[in-house]
Amino acid sequence: MRNASSPGCLMAVLGVVFAASCNGGNASPVPAGTEARVMLGQAQPDVRIKKPALISINETNSDLIYWPTKKGPSENPIAFTGPLDIYQAGAMAANGDVIVIVNAGTPAAIVTYDVKTRSKKTYADNYGSPYDVAIDTKGNIYAMNEASVTVYAAGSYAEKELTCADITLAEAIAVDNEGDVFVDGYEPSNSMGIVEYPSKGGHCKRLKLQPEQGYIGGVGVDPKTDDLIVVDNPDLCAGGYEGVMLIYPPPYRESMFTEQNLNAQYCAGIFRLDSGSKNIYFFDATVSGFPFIDSRTYPYATGGGPYGDGYSTYMGGFTTIPNTLPN
Repeated sequence: MRNASSPGCLMAVLGVVFAASCNGGNASPVPAGTEARVMLGQAQPDVRIKKPALISINETNSDLIYWPTKKGPSENPIAFTGPLDIYQAGAMAANGDVIVIVNAGTPAAIVTYDVKTRSKKTYADNYGSPYDVAIDTKGNIYAMNEASVTVYAAGSYAEKELTCADITLAEAIAVDNEGDVFVDGYEPSNSMGIVEYPSKGGHCKRLKLQPEQGYIGGVGVDPKTDDLIVVDNPDLCAGGYEGVMLIYPPPYRESMFTEQNLNAQYCAGIFRLDSGSKNIYFFDATVSGFPFIDSRTYPYATGGGPYGDGYSTYMGGFTTIPNTLPN
């Protein structure tokens, strides 16, 4: 039987990368929206990313960085912007060439960066501090806060809040091809599970799936198949049996799933698929807690390897370009 464990800033064991998940509470309000062109640092005057690329952010100086992924894992990231003034960027998503970044600092916000135009937009999150984000097929953005979701309609700075009494501590968010939103987290009894916010409105509902074990890793959707992907860490992020991936085909039933082991080195966290759903990238860490991005083939969880910087750069959230919505 899959046994649940108690929450408590679970992903913090992976270091700075997951610090955003421990910053609950309301942040100071910010203006409805701001837009600015970002100047590149002098050291990188005209860097164009080589696609396909894995994108992240250097949490030390807030430069965006990337690794070309065509030749596989690498420890040589390339900076392609100057500082974006984002220092608690625990997660990312992307829509075409526009990167969507959570900023769980003060003031809390969603920041977008257009790789082509080099322009930056800031969307206020006045419902909490976001620490995961998803984008649906229409371009709507869903920012996951500690116990709610802030929704931005495509092209709008206006905010709408989704709430659910079944979630008291959210850990990861995803959206399917129909626009249904899924949040993986903890309910008032401290048990783990996934709630669904139906795209047609109405009350949220808890999905009846296999009980998650140990610590939550993440939740996602395969755009090609609409399969729901759930990752957990049965051995409590102690470097044992970590990164178990369950894949549920629609309509997401407890008895219908396939299981693969991502074989995380220490603890599997939030994950992203590439544009063809051929590779999965997930947060991991060394036994000493230094974060990196690990990779495997999808859906079979073979091969792959780490993307990092020789364990000398603290990375924030990550995504891929190109990409496929939902993301």
